[in-house]
Amino acid sequence: MLASRQGKLMYRMSLMVVLTTATLVATTVAADDCESDSCDVGSLMQMNTVDPVNKGSASQPSAVSRAGKADASQASFGDRVLASWFEVAQLWRLGHRSLSSQSSTDLSHKPEDAKFVQQAAEIRYHNPTDLAWLTLIPCIIIGCALAGIVISAVSSRARGSGGEDNKAEAQPLAEGREVTKKMTAVQMLFNMVQNIVGEGMLSLPAGIAGGTGLLAGSLIAFFFCSLMGYTFAIMGRTCYATGEKTHKDCAAKVSGPGLAQTMAVVLMHKTVFTCLTYAIVIGESFSRIMQFFGVSGIMGTSQGTLLTICIFILIPLCLQRDLSALSYTSMVGCFGQVWVVLSMHIRYHDGSYRPGGQFYDAISEADKPDFSGGGVMYWKTSAATFVLLGSLATAFIAHYNAPKFYSQLEDATPDKFTKVVMGAFGFAMVIYFWIMSVGYLTFGKASEGLILNNYSEKDSLITAARIAMGFAVTFGFPLGFTGLRDATMSVFDMAQDKFVPVTLGLLSVIVTGACFFHDLGLANSLGGAIFGALITLVFPGLLLYFTGYHQGVTEFSDRERKYGSAGILALGFSLMAFGSTLVIITRYFPEVLGK
Repeated sequence: MLASRQGKLMYRMSLMVVLTTATLVATTVAADDCESDSCDVGSLMQMNTVDPVNKGSASQPSAVSRAGKADASQASFGDRVLASWFEVAQLWRLGHRSLSSQSSTDLSHKPEDAKFVQQAAEIRYHNPTDLAWLTLIPCIIIGCALAGIVISAVSSRARGSGGEDNKAEAQPLAEGREVTKKMTAVQMLFNMVQNIVGEGMLSLPAGIAGGTGLLAGSLIAFFFCSLMGYTFAIMGRTCYATGEKTHKDCAAKVSGPGLAQTMAVVLMHKTVFTCLTYAIVIGESFSRIMQFFGVSGIMGTSQGTLLTICIFILIPLCLQRDLSALSYTSMVGCFGQVWVVLSMHIRYHDGSYRPGGQFYDAISEADKPDFSGGGVMYWKTSAATFVLLGSLATAFIAHYNAPKFYSQLEDATPDKFTKVVMGAFGFAMVIYFWIMSVGYLTFGKASEGLILNNYSEKDSLITAARIAMGFAVTFGFPLGFTGLRDATMSVFDMAQDKFVPVTLGLLSVIVTGACFFHDLGLANSLGGAIFGALITLVFPGLLLYFTGYHQGVTEFSDRERKYGSAGILALGFSLMAFGSTLVIITRYFPEVLGK
């Protein structure tokens, strides 16, 4: 029954993609059939446009320009949507003709080809304020989602269901395992979003600025969001089919001890790097915050702030045995992430960092907005697009905790788990699109790898955002550490009575390492690329294949078992090779990527 519903969902999504592609192709053909110089978006839509050269004459249509968009704004919403399709089609057609002409002769030798080049330049130029309306969409979605979640949680408690939500399991599932409390769907949602979204989101605007169009980058992000959400849900469905609660136990039941131990070792190594990165960022972030407020001495250093935060915040949180207790700090962290992007959104709309703005002269020349070379790019791709692709490929990693999320979900079923996963990954996707949009549209090509560094130190709103980001990263650490502790205890087959000493021992190692290292270098980048592909794609693909063939399992359909697992494994190994190569090129041959 579940496989049938999921099959229908995949069919509908495929149908939407086919219809969208067909519409674009049909529009492209329509644009391609129009060969005269006067054939443009306005003429195709039977709308009068003003020639950008002879603005006094409205009878001669031309390519879309700033002046020409005035009359088009009076058209209906449907006409404007169709006009946008024609604009994309024109870009494709003009780009194709330009490439063809360049391959045969110089464009400047042919007046008609020069006309096409001029038209293409006019169509491609977009001001950074043109998409102001688009940035409001994720803002509204996030606001409504948070309001709905809070109202749902409050009303649930008002009905008296809160006590049931935290009810412990009546019986331990296996000898030596402790009774744990269950998470509600809302608690799991906050934990999952907090586990997915981290400080890495601050690097996404720079990925766009490196040479990728904003809309092209958004499509890449949507692809990885859908793919990673699907493989995350596979882990929960595998736990349901096998009755197990860890990667190792699931693999041991359907495959054997070899794959099981390999999974546990890879998970342990990946989460070591994850926790070290978290600890380094926490120390650096809060030391800068303390210095901003004039604190000096040991508390102004990354080591001092990290040790203090570890003693008073991290140790109590990491000693929690179940994830429901972390849902409250995760909620605070999620609101902190939203506040960061909202602050950037406010600064984009009030123009504080545009020429003549309040903080424009307060930032360095390198950080000032730069939209040279055609303004905001929508669909551009370049060699630097591979860098963004590599970043987004690891932007949705939380799979090391997937079995634990499923095992601690109240009244867990594959259907319920999948719905929460869709909500969490969708929330993360909207956050990513939001910050890519407002960060890039504010600073353009000047966007730094850590976008908050573009903003003035005198900007109190952004200072509050930096503090919020620091707490968001801090509250995300226990979730990554949970994955490390579980993987370590699984690798060495430790009993639950070792929970406290293992927790304190691992924390000591992580914090000590973060005090001495400030950049994990090539090992972290290369390990992240390889281990990330294994955890998010290869392992779920293998478990899907072996579980589907396991006797008595009906959770996965024949088609999903055969073709789904093959597709996921192919993408996983391809991404592993691509990511590793990209890390090496970025490290040793950056000129290949235009850096």
